[in-house]
Amino acid sequence: MLLSLLLWACDSDVSIIKRIEEEETGQALGIGEPAEPAAIVGQPVSEVESQPSSEVGSEPAYEQQRSGVTGLSTMYLRQIACPACMGETQELTVEYELQVHQPISDSWNSWMLADGECTQYLYQGVPSTQPIQVGQVIQITNQNHQFDAYQSAAGLYISQNIWESQLQRNAEYNVQTSQGSFQFTTVEGFDYIEPYTMLWVDPSYAFEAAVRRSGFTITWAPVRQTSRMMITLGIYSGDGAYLLGQVSCFGADNGAMLIPSQYLNYPTWSLVAIHIERFETDVVETSINNSYMETLQIWEVVGTGHIE
Repeated sequence: MLLSLLLWACDSDVSIIKRIEEEETGQALGIGEPAEPAAIVGQPVSEVESQPSSEVGSEPAYEQQRSGVTGLSTMYLRQIACPACMGETQELTVEYELQVHQPISDSWNSWMLADGECTQYLYQGVPSTQPIQVGQVIQITNQNHQFDAYQSAAGLYISQNIWESQLQRNAEYNVQTSQGSFQFTTVEGFDYIEPYTMLWVDPSYAFEAAVRRSGFTITWAPVRQTSRMMITLGIYSGDGAYLLGQVSCFGADNGAMLIPSQYLNYPTWSLVAIHIERFETDVVETSINNSYMETLQIWEVVGTGHIE
């Protein structure tokens, strides 16, 4: 899930504005577990027929064959190390989105590249669908938490500004609609990301991390065997006025990824927005249309750096 980036300059400060709590000067964003904000089968069909004379037999039970993908469920958390650098007002955003439609044979996640591949022109294509309505409100619950998503367009349900405390890590959630239900399992974040200087929270110290033209390596922990990683670098002019280019690389969630040098040929001190995304995809059974639901879990951390 890539979000378009823009930059702007204000006096001597440089900011990056993205479309899609303050800490002490010089400290890095805590990326482990952020503090809490204040304040979702087919039915078997049995046939029993009377047999001639006194002999009574029963036909075996059959279940209608499940087929097709009937939607995409996305749980998304984003942490921004320096919100002011990105033109944002808050560090943490948690959102949920469900797109539901008549069953299709295509995949919502086919745009993702294979591990080890990079591109400067990532295009997130979407399949052709016929939206359906599954109520005005849907409920997303687990053992300890619940939030609602509201219909915002045909076949589209969104919940924004979810409290971080409502998102339990590595937990199963149930999505209940008027037409059926399904489950998804959330992912966890990071205990650390290196280089740590990309996580400065104060604009005075931001953009310190060196993204070297010879190649740029990012490391993280913990790792997950069931997840994948996408790292995107958005490179901008030194004054933040122009987008010079971008690159997105995919890889296994194994603790390290190298952005190759051929993608980093930009002037020294070009500004860099660093997007680190852990994502996990699955296909689960759903009673909606007696089909399948694609699920996508995303945990994104956004940091800053410069070309060197």
